[in-house]
Amino acid sequence: MLRLLIGLALLYQLESSTLFTLRQGKIFGGESASVVDHSFLVNLRRGGKFRCGGVIISPSCVLTAAHCLEGRHQQLRDLTVHAQQQCLGDETPPEHVRSAWYVGVAPNYCHQRGLDSDVAVIRLSRPFDIAGNASLVKIDFNDLPPHSNLTVLGWGAINEQGHNWNQCLQVANVRLISQRECIQSMGSGQQKVTTNMFCALGENARDACQGDSGGPTIHAGHSVGIVSWGYGCGRGYPGVYTRLSSPAITYWLKSFIERHC
Repeated sequence: MLRLLIGLALLYQLESSTLFTLRQGKIFGGESASVVDHSFLVNLRRGGKFRCGGVIISPSCVLTAAHCLEGRHQQLRDLTVHAQQQCLGDETPPEHVRSAWYVGVAPNYCHQRGLDSDVAVIRLSRPFDIAGNASLVKIDFNDLPPHSNLTVLGWGAINEQGHNWNQCLQVANVRLISQRECIQSMGSGQQKVTTNMFCALGENARDACQGDSGGPTIHAGHSVGIVSWGYGCGRGYPGVYTRLSSPAITYWLKSFIERHC
C-alpha cells in the first residue's frame, strides 16, 4: 500500500482508493513541534484544503515536491501557501497567506513515470515578510555523510487510519541508510529508487506519513531533501526523499532560484 502519491494526476482518485494512501496527514512516531521554532515551514492548500508541506527558501519562493501540484502546476487560482500555522485547523491571518504566481517543476519529473526528480518551486504572488515572523531555510547541495542524522517535519498522519484535518506540527528524527539497503528494502515494486532519491528511517519505524509530502528533510539546520514517497507508515520500510544533492536536481534548482527567487 503506497504511503505517498504515485502520480500527480492520480491524487484525487487515490484519495478514495483502498489501494493507495497519499502522504497527506502527521509524522509517524514523532513528537509535537512548535512552528515558531521552524518558521520556514509552510503548508500548501488547494481550494482551502490541505495538500502538502513546503519550506520558504527565499522571501518569494517555496520549495516543495512536484507531486504536490497534482499534475496541475499551471492551474494556480486555488493554490495558496500558509505560513506560521501550528495546527491545520487554526485560523491563518491574511498576512501569513500567499497566492502562487507561477510554478517551476524539475524538467525530468513526469508524473506518468513515477516520482523521480520530485521537486518544484512555487513563486509567490508577493513575498513573505522575513523581517517579521517567517524565516528562510538554506539548501545544502552537498552529499550527506553516511548514516547522517536527519529531521523531518510536517502535518502528516500518525498512522494509516486516515488524516486528522486539524493535525498539529510534528517532528521526527530519522537516519540516512545506504542506497543499496534502501533498494533491497523497497523491493522491485512499481516505484523505483533512483539516484535522485535517498532513503531514511528512524528508530521504532519513525517515518514521514501521509500529508508530510513536500516537507523538508533537515541536516545541520539546512534542507537536504524533500519528503516524497514510501510504502505504508510505521511498517519498517524506509521513507524516500528527493535528493537535493543530485547533480541534475542541483543544477535545475540553482538555475531556477537564480532567475526567479
